[in-house]
Amino acid sequence: MSKKKARSVSRSAGNSIPVAEKAPGEDFRKTQSTGFVKPSLRLVRDVFAKRYGFAVFALMVFLSGSYWGSSFLSPGKPFIADSENAPTTPPGSPSRTTANVSQPEDYFPAAEFRKQSAILIGCQGRLHLTPKLYLDIARAIDRRVPLFGVVNSQAQAERGAELMRSNGLPADAMRFLVLPGNTMWIRDYAPCIVRYDDDTAVVVDGKYQTRDMREDRKQDELMGLELARLLGLPARSVPLLLEGGNMLSNGDGMLFTTPKTLDLNQKEHYTQKQLMSMFDDYLGVRAVFAVGALQDEPNGHVDMFMSMLGKNLAVVGEITSSGDPENRDLLDKNADYLSKISTSSGPIKVVRIPMPPRSGDDWRSYTNVIMANGVLLMPSYADVDPAIENRAEAVYRSLLPGWVVKRINCDKLVFDHGQLHCISYHIPHFVSIEGLVESAIPKMSKDG
Repeated sequence: MSKKKARSVSRSAGNSIPVAEKAPGEDFRKTQSTGFVKPSLRLVRDVFAKRYGFAVFALMVFLSGSYWGSSFLSPGKPFIADSENAPTTPPGSPSRTTANVSQPEDYFPAAEFRKQSAILIGCQGRLHLTPKLYLDIARAIDRRVPLFGVVNSQAQAERGAELMRSNGLPADAMRFLVLPGNTMWIRDYAPCIVRYDDDTAVVVDGKYQTRDMREDRKQDELMGLELARLLGLPARSVPLLLEGGNMLSNGDGMLFTTPKTLDLNQKEHYTQKQLMSMFDDYLGVRAVFAVGALQDEPNGHVDMFMSMLGKNLAVVGEITSSGDPENRDLLDKNADYLSKISTSSGPIKVVRIPMPPRSGDDWRSYTNVIMANGVLLMPSYADVDPAIENRAEAVYRSLLPGWVVKRINCDKLVFDHGQLHCISYHIPHFVSIEGLVESAIPKMSKDG
């Protein structure tokens, strides 16, 4: 099957995750696609339970469940699923507790705008095809955070180290780890890292593929367990289908996604209430907000049109031309919906950023970014009007004073249905990377 035909197959599949065909000599294309909740029900229960008894409280739970259920089931409408309305923990699932510490954000899915210990970059089978991409990333980040290119073999790791060396970059501009995978889309299949108390962080490894598709992506599916070993962290496998590109965290217990995340898991026979309970127990997610996915975009991921730059700061794509009214209206509705959500730091401020025009049938984005300890890497495209790119860059510069904003050409990644965020994975600041350094090529001392 040609690459063009593989693309059309992925689109026709709708919300399902299609199998990616592998072209000769190429790795798999990307075709699939971590809060603050006011405890209103709890307060009502505490204040009125004695006076009105259990019957009234049960009625309130029923009415609130009906409201959220109707929102969740309405096709094409953004919905919120709130863990306050979820049932008790499913049988066999331990309850998640956290310590009271000075940095409470550590106990929610890590936000990418916060400090990171390291960033992994998916390079599997791509170093020889797009060497400039990896050199550009290494130069732009300029050792602000340790970079580790993820490859399939010792030989590929040595070629990566030689690529950096022969182009005049320091040995630690990007080191290379052997973590075999079927694809470079590390964002989607890498696990979540969650801090449970002052001394314990855990790798939470969800399922990446539906049950009938895992044979084609076994290495991607198992990567999380090997990463846990290198980091020296316990691993906890969970029965959720998770795709990292479809999860954005505000670092405060809120998770932003598209309906695809909950749709896929409901197909695994979980109810909405069970899902919310598992998101809370396993990941520390207190509220999940779903915004409409772009129509005809094959992955159905939120990172193609949105990024979070702060607890209450969101960047959302904007289509100003009249050529795509359906997606223009969808993005406008998403922006309006997000602006009405309250966080512990106040209502979400939504700032619009231009959406670059498509490249033929392939989608492009300025929100599919890498944030790296004060450096933001923004996708750039050779044939896009420079005025549009300048406007997009200006958005980030205005919202992130003191940050360095660099453009990275992503023309070749676009053809494979991904951009920068899709090939990157963040290790949060509270995790030691000693095991990564010891295993990486070239070998270096712990002091660098």
